[in-house]
This record gives sequence, structure tokens and C-alpha cells, in this order.
Amino acid sequence: MRTAIRDAHRESSRRYRMALVLGASLAAAAVLLSVTLGPAEVSRRDYWAALTQYDDAVDGQFVVRQMRFPRAIVAAMVGGSLATAGALMQGVTQNPLASPSIMGLSSGGTLCLLVGILMNPRLDYSQSVALSFGGALLGYVVVCAVALLSRGGVTPTAFALAGAVVSAVFAAITHGLTICFGLHDELLYWTVGGISHVTWPQVCFLAPLCVAGLGLAIVLAPTVNILSLGKEVAAGLGQRMTRIRMAVAFAVLILTAGAIAVSGPVGFVGLMVPHVSRKFAGVDYRRILPLAITFGALLTMLADCAGRLLPGGRDLPLGMFTSFIGAPFFVYLARRRKVSTAVDG
Repeated sequence: MRTAIRDAHRESSRRYRMALVLGASLAAAAVLLSVTLGPAEVSRRDYWAALTQYDDAVDGQFVVRQMRFPRAIVAAMVGGSLATAGALMQGVTQNPLASPSIMGLSSGGTLCLLVGILMNPRLDYSQSVALSFGGALLGYVVVCAVALLSRGGVTPTAFALAGAVVSAVFAAITHGLTICFGLHDELLYWTVGGISHVTWPQVCFLAPLCVAGLGLAIVLAPTVNILSLGKEVAAGLGQRMTRIRMAVAFAVLILTAGAIAVSGPVGFVGLMVPHVSRKFAGVDYRRILPLAITFGALLTMLADCAGRLLPGGRDLPLGMFTSFIGAPFFVYLARRRKVSTAVDG
């Protein structure tokens, strides 16, 4: 018996390490791919010189150093942040359908930030994060209120459906405002999850928030393991539920608000990536979170690269591609959850 358990643990550890190494390798390759994609032609010498002997007077070096590198880094940070936020939400709420985009955080943060920009077009980055933070919190509160009105009771599916409805309403208001006020193309592009505008200031702004949020998430991982077992078990083990939930909520809001402030709403990353991570990491959040960070960064970088492969030099926002993949995934999870509930009942 002990031998079988030991062998299973070794196999699980081996699978986790392989997934982490493969994910990190693919993410590094995605960075290189992102740097090489774009309408501007850049010579091989300029790629190397942009790193070692940078001269902003050379167009090729300027494109690589000031435009493509920041874009790749922001895509990675946004993906890692949203995937981690989704993993934390799913672990604490025990809801496999929870994510920033489904639970109203992304759409609420985007709408609140857009209203702030309309009132004061010269918002600085700290104000942008504060508005995104408040909007994300408001969005989640509204989703909770709508879910409480469900006739079937407060279930994971009811929360997900309430989140989908609230997110759709917030998104409609956001797009309506962009049309009514004739917002310029760059801001319109941001409202659908685009990062073509990012430069080094956005990287420097997002990096501390990303590091702080991810660091807090890693510290909280052992506690999330306990909370994922249920309220009764966690309380029986002496966990301070309210304090822990507040810490997790703060990490989720920081990660989501920072991502929204730079990239706008990038949907379904926080829904899909945690589920994929669990396939390789099991139920241990000390393993799930590193994989979520890696796979989330990989997904958003690949989605951003896909948006630049269209003919004619067109550049589609990465949020369109993640939504294209994530919407069917959400339907699949919701149907599987419904079938599982029916069987258990």
C-alpha cells in the first residue's frame, strides 16, 4: 500500500515538473515569436543590436526594443495575473466556473475605469488601478446580489449565470459609451482586450502589481489548499476564514485591476488555465499556481501573436482570441457541472 502511494506521488511529481519545464520553455519561445511578428521588417542584426548596442535612431532596433518587447512582457504578465486570480477564486469558492471575467470583475473594472477616463482623460496609472479595483469589487458585489435572487438557490452554476448576465450588461454599457462619446481607436481597442499600445511605462507600472499579487498568491497557496476542502474542514483546522478570504480577495483584485488597467478585459484566461493546470498538478495549489502563471502567460502571448498573423498588417486584440476559445470551454464546464449535479442528486 505504501509503495503504491509512493509510486503515485513520484509519478505526480514527475508529471508536474515536466509540465512546468515544458510550459516555461514554450513561454520563452512565445516571447521570441512575439518579438519577431509585426508589419515592420527588422533585420537579424537589429534584433541582436536592440539588446546589446541599442540605438533608437535605427528604426528596426526602435521597433524591437520600444514596441515588441514591452508588448510581449505585458501579455505574459496579464496572462499570469488573470490565470492566478482565477485559480484563487476557484479554490476559495469551490466553484469551477469562477474567474475574473465570469464573475463580473473584468467587466466591472473596465466600465468603472472607462467612466473615470471620460470624466478625467488625464488619469495617471495609480488612479487607473484604483478605479479598476473599485469597479471589479462592485462587479462582484452585483453578481452576488443577482445570484442570491436565483430560485434554485446560490449554486456555482447560479453564480456563473449571474456573472455572465452582469458581464454582458456592463460590456454593453462600455461599448455604448465608446460609441456615444466617439472615443478614439486606441481606447476602443483597449475595451476589447488589446495591448498594441503598450510601451515600457506600462511595463514598469504593471510589474510591481503583478509581482505583489503573485507573491501574495504563492504565500496563500497552502491556506487555499485547506479552504478548497470546505468551510467545515477549514474551520475545524483552526483557520480564520474571514481574514483569509479577505487576503485572497485582495490578491485577486490587485491582479485583476492591474491587468485591466493596462490591457482592458481579456476574457476566460482565468477560467481555462486553472483547469488545465489541475490536470498536471492535481489539487495542490502550491503546484497549481506556478503552472497557472506559466500557462496563463503562454496563452495570452500566443493569442497576441495570433492577432498579428492576419493579412494586410491588421492587428486584432488578444481578448478576441481568448474569448473565441474560452466561450465553448465555459459552455462545456457548465454542462458538465449540470450533469454532475443531476447525477449526485
